[in-house]
Amino acid sequence: MNRVFAEVCGIHAGDGYLRNNGKRGELDISGSVEERGYYDQHVIPLFSKEFNISITGKFFPSRNTYGFVIREKRILERMHAQGFPYGKKSLTVHVPKRVFEKMAYKKSFLRGFFDTDGCLFYQKKTTGKYVALKKQRNYYPQIILSSVSKILIKEVKEMLEDLDFTLFHASYTSKKENENTTHVIHLNGIKNVQNWIDNVGTKNPTKYTRYLIWKKYGFCPPRTTYDDRLKILKGEICPQSYYGPVV
Repeated sequence: MNRVFAEVCGIHAGDGYLRNNGKRGELDISGSVEERGYYDQHVIPLFSKEFNISITGKFFPSRNTYGFVIREKRILERMHAQGFPYGKKSLTVHVPKRVFEKMAYKKSFLRGFFDTDGCLFYQKKTTGKYVALKKQRNYYPQIILSSVSKILIKEVKEMLEDLDFTLFHASYTSKKENENTTHVIHLNGIKNVQNWIDNVGTKNPTKYTRYLIWKKYGFCPPRTTYDDRLKILKGEICPQSYYGPVV
């Protein structure tokens, strides 16, 4: 285990899939097409460095994702040795044991998991005695980490508590018969988000731009694309334009 490999494991826990039918195996990592920059500029160089392999990103039209596939046996076996199963991992994926050996490994794993499967967004405060800005602008930060793997979220919760996060943990059962229970960690408020940026960090620009807009303007409009957020940060779009006047 090392810091780079710990982040690789976090990325795999979020966006990865291991296949092995006895004749052919592969490690498949892919995410939203909007995150192509994150993959090309960070994920692919990270995996290339750790596994000493040349990787080329590709678009997967059947699932509308962007990522890559690795078929080298030594790499598949190394990932499998960390406890990652072949086939469906959703319900059983967990944090590799050696990640718990050092705080630096925990931070790296959490960063990889958040960058692929986490969410940062901002809410309004529509009830209670709040000023108009807080009622009409999305100013209150929240990080969401979720999985249908109960053990993964339990272990992530333990790591976050070691890093002095204040969190709320809940499980949500779907009303649909074939959907699994989702286990969710909520990290609410400025202190938690700043702790994340300062001590865990993010390498995913689609998430980091939300933080930068909030830091600059005190709020971050919802339902913006990554391109929209880049234009806001460049001054080409006024974030106020997503709202009416504050009254």
